[in-house]
Amino acid sequence: MSAGGRGGTAAHDSRAWKPGPTGAALGWLRGLLAVALLAGVYVLAFILVTVNTVLVVLTLWAAFTSPTSGSSWTLVVGGSISAVCALLYGVASVSRAEEPPPGAVIVPRREAPELWRLVEELADQLAARPPTRIYLTPEVNAAVSEEARLLGFAVGERTMYLGVPLLTQLTPAELRAVLCHEFGHYTGRHTRFGAVTYRGAASLHSALFRLRMTVQSGQGISGYAWFYQAVVGAYTKIFLWVSLAVRRHQELEADARAAAMVGPAVTAEALRRVHALGHAWNGFLNMFVRPVQRLGFVPDDLFGTFAVMLDDPVVRERLAGLQELPVETNRSWLDSHPPLAHRLRMIETLPAGDPGPVDAGPLLAGRAPMLRVQQKMFARAPSRPTGLPQATWADVVAEAFAVELASLLLEAARGTGMAARPTLSTVLGLLEHGKQAELTRRLTDAPEPEQQLTEALYALVGQALAGAGRARWALSWTRGYVLVPGERTGQDLEELVAAAARDGSAVRALRRDLARRGVDVREPVPLLLRTVSAPAGRTTGVHIAGGLPDFIADEVKRQRTVRTFTVTVLLVLAGAWGITLIGSDGSERYPRTAANIPGNWPSTPKPTTWAPLLPTDPLPTSSWPRPFPSFALRSPILRVDTIVVERGDTLTKIACRHGTTVKRLQEINDMGRRTAVNAGQRLLVPAGLGPAVVGKVCR
Repeated sequence: MSAGGRGGTAAHDSRAWKPGPTGAALGWLRGLLAVALLAGVYVLAFILVTVNTVLVVLTLWAAFTSPTSGSSWTLVVGGSISAVCALLYGVASVSRAEEPPPGAVIVPRREAPELWRLVEELADQLAARPPTRIYLTPEVNAAVSEEARLLGFAVGERTMYLGVPLLTQLTPAELRAVLCHEFGHYTGRHTRFGAVTYRGAASLHSALFRLRMTVQSGQGISGYAWFYQAVVGAYTKIFLWVSLAVRRHQELEADARAAAMVGPAVTAEALRRVHALGHAWNGFLNMFVRPVQRLGFVPDDLFGTFAVMLDDPVVRERLAGLQELPVETNRSWLDSHPPLAHRLRMIETLPAGDPGPVDAGPLLAGRAPMLRVQQKMFARAPSRPTGLPQATWADVVAEAFAVELASLLLEAARGTGMAARPTLSTVLGLLEHGKQAELTRRLTDAPEPEQQLTEALYALVGQALAGAGRARWALSWTRGYVLVPGERTGQDLEELVAAAARDGSAVRALRRDLARRGVDVREPVPLLLRTVSAPAGRTTGVHIAGGLPDFIADEVKRQRTVRTFTVTVLLVLAGAWGITLIGSDGSERYPRTAANIPGNWPSTPKPTTWAPLLPTDPLPTSSWPRPFPSFALRSPILRVDTIVVERGDTLTKIACRHGTTVKRLQEINDMGRRTAVNAGQRLLVPAGLGPAVVGKVCR
């Protein structure tokens, strides 16, 4: 915290950031871009649903107007319902405001008066409206957000998120740099762009997740969900490519504002420190806390235990190396921040400044807020874990790791068929008989399997010693566990174990050493957590939740509802289609040719209201009402009669007998170029015509 308070000193006033008109214009332009990107999400969904609706309507129209055509309308309707529901639910189910991260708790002013005063002081110096809420989070991160109204053109409450590891591990100057960076986002109006683009990105990711689940569940059998997934996925890449490019530029602007306030050197050091702390915190949680949490134990002071780990000399040395050479591994194009090396280069080009004096007083009045964060972190466990003092928890972690590997090696030995209940003697016997390769294959498929076999044998031997009361396990922040023997140094034992794992001839020396230590290798190896008198199984690969995550369970429930709705709709449409099919005689499937004219037709159709024209008749006068339609006809309209072909008739004879031509008979009977006729076949012939009309006599 600055010694100058809210008013500040003259040097402080000279460093205050003064936003100019260019920054305000850029903020509005970014807001317009965010609105356009968000609108694109809903326009895309509208287009997909509209096209799909038109396809369904056309398919159902074709199916009901021609029910005997065998249209595949069931696939179209069934596939469309599942795909449209997944798309619309995914887009519409996203909250307007970004939710706090897991484990975040609000810290009131009474519990952190110095923190609130520091935040308001920096906001005043940067000419930014201070946040109305401060959340403490279990992350090595800091962030700010803003409730965007009217698509970002109006704003509401502001919120700051501050990780507890940053509060406890950063120096006061480094913490000020982090806070100034976050307030730089407020000054540059970055949070308005971020709030709107968050909604768009969240909607797209939500829709993509549900479309993928629909495809995998088999509801998208007709391919509609897969097609939607491809289209939405393509737009998501475009959306992120544009929005992330803007957000990366905003991070550089926020770095520049922080450097203007506290100096480039302090800002760069803060970035390096946060990067190294992030690696250390993730390793602490993933390697030590979460595996033992599955067994039901956690440290009663999580952040204090993390500080103990950072005080370890080896860890401190590695942390310094990460700060000196910050390396980003597994970087994705979806990262919202520029590469750390690029950010550091940009900061180092800025002019040097005086960071000013800072106080090093505590920002929190007590540990109550941090304990609430810890409790909320572990609240999602299926059963409430037991909090242990730091020293006891460390012993449990070391024992759990050793029991884990020892159990795996005994299982690998059981798989060889050597014994129903293998012991340490069983494993040593397999090594003596040259079964190292088989044991290794059954033990692990990880890289460097020989090293894995050595580690597992060391854990099994150590657990046998611990069970006999000849040694104990101790936690190592870099190795996981080390064996602390009761009388002799452990270096000789490690060498004997490594030699026995490599060469079966060295097993005899290991047997003799264990016998001198008072260990009977034929006795069962205890697989218990002696520190807390509780059984320990595998500490990795266990489902902590004991079932599906909540968001997947909710999606499965939604899919069941959609499936029921789809079946209901298909049954209703199938009933209506069946009624239409029963009421249809099927005649629309065949042309009305001479082969299927009903036999009970009258030989002479009813006269028309206008006189038919023959090819030789003159055209009607202009005073007549024209009997022809407005478009040109290929041939005159004629009245027709039906005849039955007799034995010996040919198409030529019939044409001669009825005063017409073969071509005319072929046209009105839709025969194409065929001339063959069969006795008993019905044919259409021009009505009222005969040989006398054309002056021919048929022979």
